[in-house]
Amino acid sequence: MKPIISTILLSTFIFAQDADTSETSVQTETTSDTTTQSVPSGLESGYKGLAWGSVKGSTISTAFSPISNLDTLSSNQSFVGSLGPDSVKITYFFSDSGFWKVEIDFVMESGSLEKKISDFRRLEKNISAVYGPPQKLNHKESGASGRYGNLLDQKFATAFYRSTWSVTPAMIELLLNSSVLLPQSDLPIFSGNFSVMKLVYYNPDFMHSSQPMPEPEAVPSIFDIY
Repeated sequence: MKPIISTILLSTFIFAQDADTSETSVQTETTSDTTTQSVPSGLESGYKGLAWGSVKGSTISTAFSPISNLDTLSSNQSFVGSLGPDSVKITYFFSDSGFWKVEIDFVMESGSLEKKISDFRRLEKNISAVYGPPQKLNHKESGASGRYGNLLDQKFATAFYRSTWSVTPAMIELLLNSSVLLPQSDLPIFSGNFSVMKLVYYNPDFMHSSQPMPEPEAVPSIFDIY
């Protein structure tokens, strides 16, 4: 049985070296109540001891600090803490079939696009050390370069990085969707953080909802238009 990824992240993230970010543009497509249940720790069975399919309201054993859920209709449970050098928010999601997904949101500090890509590659490297190389890659960069310096015509540099691992029956997704306004200064036209990085573990077998899917919109025939 494979070890859980979070345990590895806690021990390896501290010592991981930042990946080389010299490339400027890459694009590659490659149900039972478990509140008292003893669950194996591998992704084959669940996440950190919580079994896939666990019922809504199950007790989650974690050293992280819980966050109060302002949505009284939601069954999701959120926590905050640290994974190695990273501050994160972890949310457990429950569908009609029970526990199906964990989503880890990384706190993104202000900084260059290169630094954000380096953080993504560091995480990607550590996950690959446990589960092997990703089965799918989609890495794209566009926009202004880091050397851009026209303060009166500020532009965005963007990066969309997504890597996918298959760990039957679970899936792992690592995503960076980042935009950085250039040149960086204390007088930005647009203020705020435009970067998101997420790590998701989910089990497709429990992606079930009783809500009906919207009916597909009827597309008129080209003969009706012309």
